[in-house]
Formats: sequence, structure tokens, C-alpha cells
Amino acid sequence: MDMKKSLFAAVAVLALAACSQSETPADAPEAAPSGNVLTGAEPGFEAVAPGTYSVEHANGDVDTITIHPGMTFSRISADGTPSGGTIFMQDGKTCFVVEGVEGHSCFTDGPVQADGSMQTTSDAGNVSTVRPAPADEAVTAGDD
Repeated sequence: MDMKKSLFAAVAVLALAACSQSETPADAPEAAPSGNVLTGAEPGFEAVAPGTYSVEHANGDVDTITIHPGMTFSRISADGTPSGGTIFMQDGKTCFVVEGVEGHSCFTDGPVQADGSMQTTSDAGNVSTVRPAPADEAVTAGDD
């Protein structure tokens, strides 16, 4: 089953479960407000948010990556080579699986800077700068 069908099936199951819930019984105890608020670190750069980004590598090469709904991506590398695949989160890192390539690559995302950019560090220690790119730079693997 492809990613879209899996997502649709999951949403359908959740919607059905929500619709089938009964009202709270009259004799059920009321939940008392605790005043507790969960706090934590602000989420990092939302590189998995749909949109187009430029990725500048330490050597000056710039790739363009478009994140599509459903945690998939298309990328055009600096040399013009197209690729694409899927994205997942693991141990607080953003991980990419490139179609046709065995394994995956994970990145630790730094905080978002005032200009909207962030640095990301690969598991191999390579640092790149990621920036939101203009919408007209959106790519699909296989575009010329």
C-alpha cells in the first residue's frame, strides 16, 4: 500500500473512531484542571513542512529540495541530478530515504535563525545551511 493510501486509511479509522464515541456518562467524575502545562524545547526548523528549500553545502554547492505532503521529497542536486524519496523522523533527527539507494541519511537540525535559515548537520558531520526558497523553484524528480 502506498503512503497516500496508508495515510487515508489511518485518517478514515480515526474519523470513524471519533464519530462512534458515546457521550460521557452522567455519573462520570469531572476532570479537575491541574494547571500543569507541558513545556519543552521549541521545535526546530520544519524542513519536513511542505515547501521548497535551498540547501547550501560547505563546499558552496546548492541543491533545491521540495517537500511534498505525505513526507515525500524531490531534489535537484547542484549538478542537475534529480532524486526523490521519503522522509521520517528518528531520535529527534530528520531522515531521508532516497529512492533506489540503500539505507538512509539523518540530520540534526539547528535552531531557526532570524532570516528563516538553519544549519543542519549530517550523521557524518557535514554541515549545510537550509533556507526557504521561492515557490518558482519547486522541483519534481525528473524535471528538466
